[in-house]
Amino acid sequence: MYEYSLFIIGIMMPYLTLIVFGVALIYNFFKWMFLPRPVMWAIFPAKENIVSIFLTIAKRIFSLPGPMKFDKLIFTLAWMFHIGLIVSLSLHAKYILLPHLPFEYEMGSIAGLLAAIGSFGFIIRRYYDKRAESYFADYFALILLIVTLLLGTYIRILKLIDPTQLWSWVQGILSLSPTLPPTNTLFLIHLFFAQIYMMYLPFKTLIHPIAIFYGQKVILDKRHLVEE
Repeated sequence: MYEYSLFIIGIMMPYLTLIVFGVALIYNFFKWMFLPRPVMWAIFPAKENIVSIFLTIAKRIFSLPGPMKFDKLIFTLAWMFHIGLIVSLSLHAKYILLPHLPFEYEMGSIAGLLAAIGSFGFIIRRYYDKRAESYFADYFALILLIVTLLLGTYIRILKLIDPTQLWSWVQGILSLSPTLPPTNTLFLIHLFFAQIYMMYLPFKTLIHPIAIFYGQKVILDKRHLVEE
């Protein structure tokens, strides 16, 4: 039974996750491309090139000017969430290129805790803030993410998984020569929840971390200015 779980979660699901996430993301991208926009406006000051556009977007992601100006609590929670998640995802993505980084476990543990605390704060605020309606899907996504983050943090703190094993498993998936993942029950649960979350992500507003690059590019790009 355990071997079947290893095969399904560690070999079949990664490819299913990549397919669902990729297809849904492409669908969303084309949907954004062809949304009717009666007027194409660029917010002043418009940018001249793609580099300056993406630098401005990155600055806004890290500085969060909207929440910082209007709601300090949301700014704090959002900053913890975004920074924690970005660092955590970056440390996961590094397995594409190399097996280990100095202080990886320490950085990953702190990042996971920051993102989990930020997510938990969002749940509390959603529950008590009656200005906006919250639905089951909103809580489901946040709870799923919190459980995934806390499991990953626990695994990192106790160093339950050898990074070389993870490296070999990721390389096998990418090279289409998959091998079984590390045989740790907590890791399998973490991996299962993470993949469920990734497949769920493109179908909800949680896709905004990716969508923002398209939307912000439109409003910052000087080419969208209408010349008279």
